[in-house]
Amino acid sequence: MPNRQQMNLEMYVDGRFVGARDGRRYAVPNPATEETIGSAPEATVDDMRRAIAAAREAFDAGPWPRMAREDRRRILHQIADNIERNRERLRDIVIAESAATHDMLWVQIDKPIEYLRNYAELATSFAFEEMLPVGAADFRGFTLDVNAMAYHAPVGVCGLIPTWNVPIHVTIEKVGPALATGCTMVVKPSPYAPLVNLELARIIDETDLPKGVFNVVTGENTDIARELVTNAMIDKVSFTGSVATGKAIARAAADTLKRVHLELGGKSANIVLDDAPLDFIASGLAQPAVTQAGQGCVMTTRVLVPERHHDRLVADMTSFVKLARIGDPTDPEVTMPPLIREERRAKVEEYIASGRAEGAVLATGGGRPGSLPRGYFLEPTIFANANNAMRIAREEIFGPVVTVIPYRDEEEAIRIANDSSYGLGASIVTANKVRGRELAKRLRVGSVLIGTVPNLTHGPFGGFKESGLGREGGKWGMIDYSEIMAIHWG
Repeated sequence: MPNRQQMNLEMYVDGRFVGARDGRRYAVPNPATEETIGSAPEATVDDMRRAIAAAREAFDAGPWPRMAREDRRRILHQIADNIERNRERLRDIVIAESAATHDMLWVQIDKPIEYLRNYAELATSFAFEEMLPVGAADFRGFTLDVNAMAYHAPVGVCGLIPTWNVPIHVTIEKVGPALATGCTMVVKPSPYAPLVNLELARIIDETDLPKGVFNVVTGENTDIARELVTNAMIDKVSFTGSVATGKAIARAAADTLKRVHLELGGKSANIVLDDAPLDFIASGLAQPAVTQAGQGCVMTTRVLVPERHHDRLVADMTSFVKLARIGDPTDPEVTMPPLIREERRAKVEEYIASGRAEGAVLATGGGRPGSLPRGYFLEPTIFANANNAMRIAREEIFGPVVTVIPYRDEEEAIRIANDSSYGLGASIVTANKVRGRELAKRLRVGSVLIGTVPNLTHGPFGGFKESGLGREGGKWGMIDYSEIMAIHWG
């Protein structure tokens, strides 16, 4: 098991596994045990430049951007096949490194396989060439027909910066469309999740993907990330993470006017309408306080409920989270893992203190489980009778905290939901799906769920406002990794 035998993996640059130029490495802990599970290279800026140069050469002079679409399709399926063959090892790494619970492995591993297969098919079916209506031009007394095509060219060399909470999922969300459109790339994983990305490099190395197309560079220092974002040989940066870092990336990328895709934070609202089936919804409302210890950007951590149903729903939500089994996610029965690091737990505890200080009612949780002295564990926490001006309602906590806000009528619910600097997602709980769809159109968010889970394979995913720029998923991912060229002929 990778969490029992340390993994000391190398970076992947230009088709070779290499250490950092100066030999330095950094340790990676298991969030549930605090024990070191392995180490990753601490890359230098020169290491990053080598990877960028390899990706640039692979794009400018290599076969990948000009390879037949059917060959790109075949190789994407090869990568998916290899992930399936290595599913158990990837499972063990992501559990040990990112504290993934067994009930979330379908998101962690199975969905990325599905994404890759879908992008394999899009490599051949996507409309790279779109014929436009014939135009006319007058030239020295002659009328000429003008034919035109909109061509989706690969954007070029991509700097991909995925986050740590669902590391394979987020990496493949970027790698899949980048490969399908003919791009090359350098992946700079989060310092919290280098090992699973390095293992992914080993899996990709066993396919027919040409060398230099896919590179992985690891490290805790911010200099290598800055190099990736500012280097003129990079044509696009795609980042998933915090708003503050996203803004810093946008500023740093501005000097070279490279394309920037940002999938940032959220403070998503779950709106319970007055016709909702109250007997069956408490678990869904409280789930963000348990699943992945609340470490998900699109989780609906603001729950808006009609005033008259507030107390009942809070009691039901409290009863649900008390059933959560908190512990080491190597146990398949565990439903709530630890937070990723001690500094993250301390930050969440700061938010909990602010909620109490501002007058929200702590319905349950708020402390560390006494039975788990090691690991970065925190109890599932629900605040009741909150208002939207409180810090716990306005800022992304990224921890196991759900804030319940009562409202008077539907208009106030819409106003509260939209009163946020974020705009990533929302949910609507209603027995009337038509009513739900009409209400969804009034929300300023990128995705709205009405009694379902998102169709991430085919649908667009991204945010309004400070939740980001651009879209991932399905053909929208292909568009985001393309530059549109107009070709005219007479």
